[in-house]
Amino acid sequence: MLSAWSRTRPLRGRLPDGTLPAAAMTLPLALCIANSTTTAAWVPGSQAVGGVTMVAAVTMGILAVIRPVPWPPALGAGLLAAPGAGYLAASGAIQHAHPGPAGDPLAVLATWSSHLLSGETAADVSFFLWVLCSLFWVVGGWLSWCVLRWRQPLLGLVPGAAAFATTVLNFPADQNGYTFVFLGLTLGLLLWTTYLRSLESASRRRVKLSSDARWDFWETGVAVMVGVIILGIFLPPLSRSDSTVDIENGSFRGWAELQQRLNHPVAFGRGASSGTSIGFSADVPLGGPIHKTGGIVMTYTIEGTYGGPRYFRGLNMVRTANGRGGPEWRYGDRTAATQPLPKDSGLAYAETYDAQGTGAFKIQMLKPPEGAADVLFYPGSVTRIDRPAVARSAAPAADRLLTVDRLSGAGRQGGAGTYKVNVAYPNPTEDQLLQAGTDYPAWVVPYTNFSNLSNPQAVGTVAAPLSGNNYRSRATLQRVRDLALKVTEGDATPYAKAQSIETYLRSNYTYTLSPPPPPADLDPIEYFLFTSKAGYCEYFATAMGDMLRSLGIPTRLVNGYGPGTYEERLGRYVVRESDAHTWVEAYFPRYGWVPYEPTADGTYFPIARASLSTACARDSTACDPNAVPDTSGAQTAPKPIKGELDPGDAGGLGNRGFHFPVPANGIAGLAAILLLLAAGAGLAISRYLRPGSVGGVWRRTALLARLAGVAGLPGETPLEFGSRLGREIPEAAAPAGALADRFTVAAYAPREVAVTSREAVLEAWEQLRPLLLRRVQGRLRFAT
Repeated sequence: MLSAWSRTRPLRGRLPDGTLPAAAMTLPLALCIANSTTTAAWVPGSQAVGGVTMVAAVTMGILAVIRPVPWPPALGAGLLAAPGAGYLAASGAIQHAHPGPAGDPLAVLATWSSHLLSGETAADVSFFLWVLCSLFWVVGGWLSWCVLRWRQPLLGLVPGAAAFATTVLNFPADQNGYTFVFLGLTLGLLLWTTYLRSLESASRRRVKLSSDARWDFWETGVAVMVGVIILGIFLPPLSRSDSTVDIENGSFRGWAELQQRLNHPVAFGRGASSGTSIGFSADVPLGGPIHKTGGIVMTYTIEGTYGGPRYFRGLNMVRTANGRGGPEWRYGDRTAATQPLPKDSGLAYAETYDAQGTGAFKIQMLKPPEGAADVLFYPGSVTRIDRPAVARSAAPAADRLLTVDRLSGAGRQGGAGTYKVNVAYPNPTEDQLLQAGTDYPAWVVPYTNFSNLSNPQAVGTVAAPLSGNNYRSRATLQRVRDLALKVTEGDATPYAKAQSIETYLRSNYTYTLSPPPPPADLDPIEYFLFTSKAGYCEYFATAMGDMLRSLGIPTRLVNGYGPGTYEERLGRYVVRESDAHTWVEAYFPRYGWVPYEPTADGTYFPIARASLSTACARDSTACDPNAVPDTSGAQTAPKPIKGELDPGDAGGLGNRGFHFPVPANGIAGLAAILLLLAAGAGLAISRYLRPGSVGGVWRRTALLARLAGVAGLPGETPLEFGSRLGREIPEAAAPAGALADRFTVAAYAPREVAVTSREAVLEAWEQLRPLLLRRVQGRLRFAT
């Protein structure tokens, strides 16, 4: 006899069978995908995504269950409604970004079109929020339609699962709860729709679907669900910090990085400069607003001990010039001197230094920076590398290099891949640097060149340029020098002067990704130093470099990456595009190039000397006033602090959205354990209630009868027990009597006769089991 669940044609005015359970799983699943995206915060104000997704799911779900509505016009109407729904959901952000035409969608559309043509779309966060909300209208509506009309949840999950996977791969530590919910709801929905289709198929073929067949189906489905959830918990991405770390190629990673670049756009200034991504570059431009992106560049581990700052050198900026981009520091002539470095060969420098520390790093370059794909990054000064490379220097000696301004990977591989590099770093004390003096060797004289003038100490006089055009106007140079003299008044040594300038910049200037644009006729660094006093790392580093050179102190800027973030579960540091950084190095006799950190952004701190040799990096305890200083000069295991991408300048956007919280990681883990235990217990009970032997059936009959209040009596025969069970539970009289009769045959008849009773016993048990269970359930309900 078919179950009532198998009816496929609903009565008039009644929902199709199975609709309510399917809807009960579809709506939370759509909301889970939407809230996961909101947590990732690809676009500011994305709280509105949850609301628009739910409205779409409910709207298309209603259309789906109204069978007279044909699917082409229903889906067409849903698709056409997406832009309008997205516009309404993003109305708050649109009002903020376009206060004038916000009430006129056509005017906003015209503005967006002009931005697309001019390439300014990246500055308009409201545009991306509209796109995101429109897409999630499609995600929610399509999922609801496919589940409730076509009963094809896999087809409905195509767009939503793609968005969810992108989010989980990039923010796995924040997605554990959502991933658990997604797995459970998806598998439950698949199981339910497959079950409904199997019932419909049996009904069409007029095949009897026994209750044990349904039990088999659910038991298998629950087992598969438990297995998949276990894999989801203990295998990537939930057990690792970021699965994109080991993905070096593929269109999927490109799509994920494209979404990352849309993260937290900033409002642009009114000047002619355009916004750029804060990535690695071969010069130090002072441009307009920037935004930080989270694309992964490389990972690394420290081998042994290392006490120096983990600033990864890329290119040394040794020249100053006034080019098309304005006055800027630039990388030196890459053809000045080259030295091939065979694999594992040591690099001997022409000049040696005192108070040097050493260390080793294993680096995995996943995404070489655009414009410098050949560069090999490392902290300090390279002394050995385990792959062929080419060292370039703007200050060559006769047969050896004095410094390495660019280290390039040899061959087509360039800077990509994994390599181990041994490094040295300066580790003098403050007293040693104070006593270093000014006995500079001849080769560092170009590093004192202020604006390509031969005498940096006499800026106001006419001097023949060493090379190229003048760096800045003489009036600007004089103002910079006067400020440097004022800041260092009373300082007798280059180190004291450098410290004073670093402290002055960190104390009196503000870090921002959106510096105010200078007037067209004013030098950017002059405007930064004397008017706006706000900028990002390139502004701080350029200001300190100019001020140091104006005092005749050999100086260079370095473009590279900061320390990154330690990922505890991954066991490695992860360096992202947002870690691109520019800092300052000054030369001291006997000790070489010593780094400085003038950028006061709350992330980078002054670099400690000698006794506190660990740099104040993102995960360092050196800057913690409650930490015990490490005076050994060696870096111990860093304190793992989970870092986040900088939020950028989002501009106060954000709609009041529909955001249903999902349990945090700890609660989600406990819930997962409890659910797995419950599922395991359910599987055990299910298997116990479906024995395969006659003896097993009789033992379970006796147990359920006892729980139902009908315990067996000593000396009672099976036939007597079956008869008494029928009297105590009248609705079970027929199957109980049949079971007792057939069990007696199986137990006492000759073997050739007994084996024929097995099927009859199992059939009688199938009919008796639900009746006994119902009586047990009634007794439990009465007891409570």
